[in-house]
Amino acid sequence: MTSVLLTLNTGALMPAIGLGTWSPNDRTQIRECVEYAILEAGYRHIDTAYLYGCEDQVGEAVRNAIATGKVTREELFITTKVWPTFHKHMEHGLDLSLKVSGLDYFDLVLVHWPIPIKCDSDDGKPFRPTNEDGYIPRDTSSDHITMYQQLEKCLENGKAKAIGVSNYSIPKLESLLKECKYVPAVNQCELHPLLPRRDLCDFCTSKGIVMTSYFPFGGDGAPILKNEAIAEIAKKYSVSSSTILLSYHVNLGVSVVPKSFKPHRIKLNGKIVYLQKDDLEKLIDIGREKPHKFNNINFDVDLEFGKEDW
Repeated sequence: MTSVLLTLNTGALMPAIGLGTWSPNDRTQIRECVEYAILEAGYRHIDTAYLYGCEDQVGEAVRNAIATGKVTREELFITTKVWPTFHKHMEHGLDLSLKVSGLDYFDLVLVHWPIPIKCDSDDGKPFRPTNEDGYIPRDTSSDHITMYQQLEKCLENGKAKAIGVSNYSIPKLESLLKECKYVPAVNQCELHPLLPRRDLCDFCTSKGIVMTSYFPFGGDGAPILKNEAIAEIAKKYSVSSSTILLSYHVNLGVSVVPKSFKPHRIKLNGKIVYLQKDDLEKLIDIGREKPHKFNNINFDVDLEFGKEDW
């Protein structure tokens, strides 16, 4: 397991590679996989969210791992995200995550999307209500800045050791930075060679914000693993395409949270190699001119990613 750590603007150290826990299908195996990742594969970073519906299993796995005496809570870095149906009650959303997980705090809490979604329920569900046109209804009485400002209170009261955002473009970050008290520690976005978003990454670096990549393999089915250009680079280093894709991020100072529920894949995803500069450029060039994203959730709103949201 790689021991690369990234320093957040809070001074905390975040392991560069974490285990993602999103699954659209069977989630009953997540506790077992998180325990394996921590105790057998050496992971110290686990990425989850209220939306994922598995915070209870993540919390149980963390407690079980700690109970073995092989790891302490302080050695673990647990990230969660507050879904935007809680846009007027972000701390309540985090409180539900804390209650479900049984944890006393999260190391990092993110605004999951910068789009307030209309919702009147106490539990923030349904997560994706639809209007008569089939789109997710937005609540224009709130905005992403007030959502983040509510999380700032959670940072001050200790429920979150660090706070940040997810799916934020440069314009969204620019507007937030004018109003926030604490600069986001992290911006988690879809990132991979087909969607390099280097301008966004450079902007975040200039502001002391660490980028985190989700969908590093392209989401369900891992379509990017079939890319021939990536396979050629993998052949050069005598490693798998997945190792190249994860190494790509770590070499660029980006953290990454690959998801797998197969033990051998979990262990393999902890391996990285150091890439030559020209190989990094080759990987970036794959999506430079015609970027492609795989997360196609439709909020019927412009997130202001520009041509990179092609």
